[in-house]
Amino acid sequence: MKILKLGGSVITKKAGYREPNKKNITLMAKTVAAIWKKGMRDFVLVHGAGSFGHALVVKHGINEGVKNTAQKLGYADTHAACSELSLLLVKALVDAEVPAISIPPALIIGQKDRRILRFDGKIVQDYLTSGYLPVLYGDMVPDIGLGGSVCSGDQIVAYLGKGAEFVVLATNVDGVFDDAGNLIPEITTSNFDEISKHLKDGPEGGAKDVTGAMKGKLMELLALDTTAYIVNAAHPERIEDLMFGKATICTKVKK
Repeated sequence: MKILKLGGSVITKKAGYREPNKKNITLMAKTVAAIWKKGMRDFVLVHGAGSFGHALVVKHGINEGVKNTAQKLGYADTHAACSELSLLLVKALVDAEVPAISIPPALIIGQKDRRILRFDGKIVQDYLTSGYLPVLYGDMVPDIGLGGSVCSGDQIVAYLGKGAEFVVLATNVDGVFDDAGNLIPEITTSNFDEISKHLKDGPEGGAKDVTGAMKGKLMELLALDTTAYIVNAAHPERIEDLMFGKATICTKVKK
């Protein structure tokens, strides 16, 4: 199994509020369809919530937990928004002749203090085995410590990535850059401390990112034994190359 993750900055206008990037959603659906139609079916698609998640978490003040009635309504509103975005992407995939199925993380994931504690992956595997494309996404999920918390697409990737062949993360830049603007070809546990000193908002940028931005993404990836690649979604051919094991312009992240 392989994992392809579409960043929230790619499929939404992340500095906006509940604003999809319809052009990119269509482009990504066509990209995934091209991969699917070439015979690759053993992958799971994960996407970020972008402006359908981050802005609502901040608006409702639920980043620190869900306790009272107002926060529960905020939780429900944020979940509805994240689901809405996923359905927009899934509809585009179906229109591109990919049998995609949106699986709400709120129904299969439980956390404790923002970390995944329970993940019912059987439904994901069953759909994958049956010839469908499972689609998961950043969402609000139950949390036994906080009442409810954000489960980012990156956390889902990190969890599923433990058993994956590799992970491809499609963002809105070519990869990770140093202070001089040079693309860093490879990040490992040995050079991460030095590189992390220079990280700011990372490729997702824009509005406040409640999931840790680029540094958080890299930390999740370096905890895996699985190799990951950060690539620019504006160049669909690069995503396709990586999914089929070909070299391209990107940043490789390897423990």
